Amino acid sequence: MLDLLIRGALTVDPESGFCSRADIGIEDGVIVRVAESVDEPAETVFDAEGLAAVPGLIDTHLHLAPHPYGERMAAASGVTTCVEMAGPADRVFAGKLSDGCGLSVAVLNAVLPGTNVGGRDPSAAELDDFIERSISEGSFGVKLLGGHFPLTPEASARMVEESARLGAYMAWHAGTLTAGSDIDGMRQAVELAEGRSFHLAHINAYCRGRVRSELAECEEAASLLRAHPEIVTESYLSARSGAPLVRDENGDPLSKVVCGNLRRFGFTPDRKGLRQAVLDGVLSVILPEDGMLKLVSGRSGADALEEGRAADGSFDRVNPAVSRVYFATARRDDGTFLVDGIATDGGAIPRNVIAEAGLALVGLSALTLTEFAAKTSLIPARMLGLEGKGHIAPGFDADITLLSVKEHRAAASFAAGRPVLLNGRVVGQGGSVLCTEQGAAAVRRAGLTPQVLKGGIPALSRCFG
Repeated sequence: MLDLLIRGALTVDPESGFCSRADIGIEDGVIVRVAESVDEPAETVFDAEGLAAVPGLIDTHLHLAPHPYGERMAAASGVTTCVEMAGPADRVFAGKLSDGCGLSVAVLNAVLPGTNVGGRDPSAAELDDFIERSISEGSFGVKLLGGHFPLTPEASARMVEESARLGAYMAWHAGTLTAGSDIDGMRQAVELAEGRSFHLAHINAYCRGRVRSELAECEEAASLLRAHPEIVTESYLSARSGAPLVRDENGDPLSKVVCGNLRRFGFTPDRKGLRQAVLDGVLSVILPEDGMLKLVSGRSGADALEEGRAADGSFDRVNPAVSRVYFATARRDDGTFLVDGIATDGGAIPRNVIAEAGLALVGLSALTLTEFAAKTSLIPARMLGLEGKGHIAPGFDADITLLSVKEHRAAASFAAGRPVLLNGRVVGQGGSVLCTEQGAAAVRRAGLTPQVLKGGIPALSRCFG
């Protein structure tokens, strides 16, 4: 008997190009049947008539550490696997124990000058220690938060070099002490990497029209990516930005990106400007409400900020539509996608719009449903070395997201055949942690289940269908 039978969905497998109505049979967390009609008995039958079944959505850039509800926010959007892009791992693990929703979660531990490294110019030996310690504690890899908390260019280059030497997965939010989170910072990051592979985070964030026109910046970014296929990438489709509200003893924001956005909208980059931006609704703080996370501005948001109840926020109208759509659809000369994944930079930041905005592009014929599935599951799975995911076929993990294409939303999802989202309601529990062999023991000590991967950034095949 099957454990689960998903009946009658428009089934989309980006690997093979299959796109047709089919039943999907699942046993022991694995897909065992995909056929026009599966007549075997099943413990649970899910009627998916009118829905599209795609491989479980993989969000390769989000943030769970700011609040335990972050995983719930991702699960509500149809995500079944995700990469937490700052850490630390112990905080993410604690949130997963208390509020896990059945997702597979990887953590990249971010370099924080003065906190987990000594300063802004750590040596190769100090970075080696940081990388090895992070992975042994259960992180899948590491990250440079250059846009927010930059290192020197020399130390940033050392980070890429040492990560590559140690075979560690490394991401970089472009920016150093001499270049910001913009197209100049992206160009500098590519140059400093000297042909080494790394994950260049949220490409659209460097093309906001800060240096040249938005389109000119997109075209330069595209040229850099075409010349450096060793770099793996993602972009997101929300107009909102993230705003870590870490402040100094005077209440002034420490994040370079937050300070830049305050200036852009006409506010001073200090405590007074931060509060006024919240009062005016330009910046919202993020607060828990009814088991989810909400954006709050005006007096209530400003009071929460002053009382220390808001650790993170979000600016609206930061990411231009030009760059968001450009990087979701742009191609390389061989016809493959220029940017490997559609992510969110969301989770605990309420902008989890992979399904909502991605299906809007499908509705506009900017992407086919197969292309959407490739960019939200198959290619992201390859980025992480997840050989069992991203594919709806016998023998593969039963990670499946069911989409209402017309309504631009995720209706249901299953991870390893277990329900995560049903009729728009998060029902999943637990889940696993993606880590390397070196970190598996730490994951078990935390009371969680490790899913061991090789680690590092594999040579990426971008072809599908």
